[in-house]
Order: sequence, then C-alpha cells, then structure tokens
Amino acid sequence: VTVVYVLTNVAFYTTLTVPEVLGSEAVAVTFAKVLYGPMAFMIPVFVAMSTFGGVNGILLTSSRLFYAGACEGQMPEIFSMIQVDKMTPAPAVLVSAFLSLCYLCSSDIFSLINYVGFATWVSIGLAVFCLPYLRWKHPEWERPIRVQLIFPIIYIIASIFITIVPMIASPVETGIGTAIIMTGIPVYFIFVAWKDKPAFIKKMLGIATEFLQKLIMVLPKD
Repeated sequence: VTVVYVLTNVAFYTTLTVPEVLGSEAVAVTFAKVLYGPMAFMIPVFVAMSTFGGVNGILLTSSRLFYAGACEGQMPEIFSMIQVDKMTPAPAVLVSAFLSLCYLCSSDIFSLINYVGFATWVSIGLAVFCLPYLRWKHPEWERPIRVQLIFPIIYIIASIFITIVPMIASPVETGIGTAIIMTGIPVYFIFVAWKDKPAFIKKMLGIATEFLQKLIMVLPKD
C-alpha cells in the first residue's frame, strides 16, 4: 500500500506543474484531465467506489467495537446481543449507522473530517499507548502475540504529531472533536460504572432492553 501511494504521488508531481498542484481542489482529477482527457471522469468514479468499499469495512469493524466493549461490560448490555437469524450484532450495527447519519447533518465536510479525524486519532493513539504501558506495568502477563515495542512507539509519536497540528491549526474543530469523545463519559458512568442504581432506574433499563430485544430480535451471545 505504501509503495502504491508513493508512486501515485510521484506520478502527480512529475505530470503536473507546481501552480497546477497548488491551484487544484482535487489533484487526482486535474492529473486525470491532463493525462486521460475525455476519460478523466473515471477518476471520481474509482474514488467513489473506493470510498464505498472503505465505508463498508469501517461499518463492519466499528460496530464490532461497540459489541466487544459491551461483552467486556464497558457498554450497555444491549450492544452485546446477537440477531437470532443473521447471527450478527444488530444493535451495535444500528447504533453505528445512527451515529453516521448524525454526522451527515454537518454541512461542512472539512469541519466534519476535523471533528471525527481528531477524535479517531486520539482514541487510536491512546489504545496503542496501552501496549508499551502494559508491557512495563505487567511484564508477567501472557502475550500470545508479542509486538516489538519500536512499532507502537513510532505509531504513538505519529499520533501525537497528527493530533497536535490540528489543535494549533483548527482549535474550534478539535475542541468539538474532544467534546464528541467526552459524550461517552456519562454513558459509561450511567450504564456501566454506576452499580447501585435505584430500583426504578434498573427497572426502566430492563424494560428498555427487553423492548429492544423484541424489536430487533436479539439475544445474549451465550
């Protein structure tokens, strides 16, 4: 993948002039117009196909994050349940789709990229940071797959750079991205960390969970 991206950029910069690159809103489209002429429309088509393929993969993986978190007791119980016919984590897929639709309410695609991109890199960077931290804090733990520490360290450094630059360039968007991350705090404390809930709240949550189970026909994985 890295070789393909490098060669693509080499093709761009050897075909286009500096003013063309700087003045283009979509370098790939400008490159296609210069090189392919009337067939340049194929570049946006291929980009759209690649985007839909990426969205398909993200939808499958992101919903599994909700499912895995719920199985570990870190998310509401309903997200750990499986659809009885398709054997898929339907509640996790639906909440992922709902959040995606909420993001589409933004009319500024660049701000949306900054919101979600910042939140994504902070989350991934913190997750990768756990590797060297746990290696240092709990060296006695069994590790079936042992990763060389140089790789997570490089990734963490890159994540720090990618998150600090937007903080300086777009502080408002990064602040909103941070707020998006913080919205998970009340969900965690209300549904997971708060063990001694009043009886009426437990009853309401039980009724809501049972209603959703019947609505989308899901059951606990066990």
